[in-house]
Amino acid sequence: MLQGLKVVEFASYIAAPGAAGILADWGAEVIKVERPEGDPMRNVFGDAKSALSGNPTFGLDNRGKRAVVLDTSKPEGREALTRLAAEADIFLTNVRPASLKRAGLDDETLRAANPRLIYAVVTGYGLEGPDAA
Repeated sequence: MLQGLKVVEFASYIAAPGAAGILADWGAEVIKVERPEGDPMRNVFGDAKSALSGNPTFGLDNRGKRAVVLDTSKPEGREALTRLAAEADIFLTNVRPASLKRAGLDDETLRAANPRLIYAVVTGYGLEGPDAA
């Protein structure tokens, strides 16, 4: 259904990666952008005594994706992410909007380079309120 659609996912943990996983299930090309340390969810349920390595939830939420490591704390990492978004149909994130704005990765900046970009912010508990991330 979504063949030919390119999604750049700049997110970690569950809600946004799970949403991008569904898009991948439907045929979209999803590129997950991870920081150099990797998505923290990779090892949340890790157990050194277990034969199971990693986190099955991470595997479920990130099925069907390609991944790239970018250090967005550095200008060259942010520039590379901006180039990926310029070629994408959808930019999916769960990073706080204020942090994205400071990094120059906010919707206004990315959509200036790619006016057709769908910019989606997905959170588990919203942006405001007692449980906001």
